Amino acid sequence: MYNVKRKVPKNMLEITKDFIDKLKNKDEDAFAKLYNSYVKLIYHIAYSYTYNKEDSEDIVSEVFMKILASIANYQEQGKFKEWVCMITRNAACNYVTRNKAKDVVNDEELIQTIKSSNNSSKDLIILFEEVLDMDERSIMTLRIIYNYKFKEIAQILNMTIGKVQGLYYDGLEKIRKVY
Repeated sequence: MYNVKRKVPKNMLEITKDFIDKLKNKDEDAFAKLYNSYVKLIYHIAYSYTYNKEDSEDIVSEVFMKILASIANYQEQGKFKEWVCMITRNAACNYVTRNKAKDVVNDEELIQTIKSSNNSSKDLIILFEEVLDMDERSIMTLRIIYNYKFKEIAQILNMTIGKVQGLYYDGLEKIRKVY
C-alpha cells in the first residue's frame, strides 16, 4: 500500500482543526491567511453570477463576513472549501435576486430615455447598429421596438431564454456606456 499524502494546491491553504479553532477564536492572522487563500476563488464564483466587478467585490466582502459569523457552526465532517463555495453561491444568488428589481427599473428608465430622445425606430436601429453586435441588435430591436417577450424572442432566434436575456442585458450595458 502506498503512502500518498494529499497535496494542497500552492495557493490553497490546508485547513486543519487547529486552523478552524483559530478562526473560531477570531485570530486575525488565521483570517488573513484564509482571506489570501480564498479571495480569488470567491471572487470568480461571484463574478460567474453577476458578470460585474463591483458587485462581485461586494459579494466577496459579504462572504467573508458570513464565514466569520458562521464559523462556529462549521462542522468538520464536510470539506471547508466546499462549505466556502456553498456560502459564496448562496450569497451571489441572493445578491442577484435582491438587485434584480433595481436593475429592471434602471433598464426601463434607460430604454424610456433612449425612446424619448430618439423619436423614430429608425434612429434606435441606427444606434443599435453603431453599438451592438448582430445578435444583440436583433434582440434589442425585437424587445424595445416591437415589445416582444424574452420567450418569444428565444423562439424566433432559436436561442435559449437565458442566452437571450444575457445578450439583452449585455446590449443594455453597452448602450449605457455610450449614452
